[in-house]
Amino acid sequence: MFVSPAAFADNTQRSALPEQSEGVPGKGPSAYVSRGVSWAEKGQWDRAIQDLQKAHALDPANAEVLIDLCLAYTEKKDFENALLYGQRAVEFSRVKAGAYHALGLALEGLGENSKAESAYKEGIAKDPSNADLYLTLGNLYGKQKDFDRALAAYEEVVRLSPKNNFAYSNIAYVYETLGDAAKAMEALLRATTANPRDEVVWYDLGAGYSKRREWANAIDCYKKSLGLSPKFYKACISLALAYEKQGDLKAASEYYVKALSLTDDPRLKEAILRLITESSEELPATKKLL
Repeated sequence: MFVSPAAFADNTQRSALPEQSEGVPGKGPSAYVSRGVSWAEKGQWDRAIQDLQKAHALDPANAEVLIDLCLAYTEKKDFENALLYGQRAVEFSRVKAGAYHALGLALEGLGENSKAESAYKEGIAKDPSNADLYLTLGNLYGKQKDFDRALAAYEEVVRLSPKNNFAYSNIAYVYETLGDAAKAMEALLRATTANPRDEVVWYDLGAGYSKRREWANAIDCYKKSLGLSPKFYKACISLALAYEKQGDLKAASEYYVKALSLTDDPRLKEAILRLITESSEELPATKKLL
């Protein structure tokens, strides 16, 4: 699948307010914006929209608020309202690449892919260094199975932002879809070179090796991932599965037990236990769990 980061407009400098704090209408919309972005980060889109609407009422021409409203409605899959605010964002700020990005996402949600492509390209024209726009454009091409243009867009992301994990993952996905396993693995290896201290890229490379049943290489990658992030339970589970496939049931059972210790989520615990019950009865350290 094509993946990209959730991005609210220029929110890197915003500090989220405590949940119980209130905006101060007499002092401008910034408090409502901060709280709205805080709700958005938690995926609570109705509350995010409520506060962003208050900010918009106080400053109707604020392009950043309009962009955030467009993105929030897009996440809620209310694309009609998203389009409305995306169009207003462009109207009030024709120089901001983020406005065209938000508008494009709304148009894409409505199935207006040609118009979405035009919006993304307009954003790139405003800011040719915007890696996120190239990533989103690549995703659009990928969904349309226009893989040559998708790959070209992702390579632009890598050129502009060499540490962008999403681009490498999507390049690998495209090559997997095209049946070119060697180039898919090459993309995953490039990601580890660009981000050697990122546990996710090692996990993705391990998953690539697992698909090819190269269990020793997969285990090495999962261990590197877990070494960088000892509580990364997905790497722990995958490590257990890889050891089991390799035939090392003792190591597999130990990592299954460790995976259970890394989460308090009952649904996840249930899923891990289900994996164990579907595995060999010879897993020594897990017998007492069944």
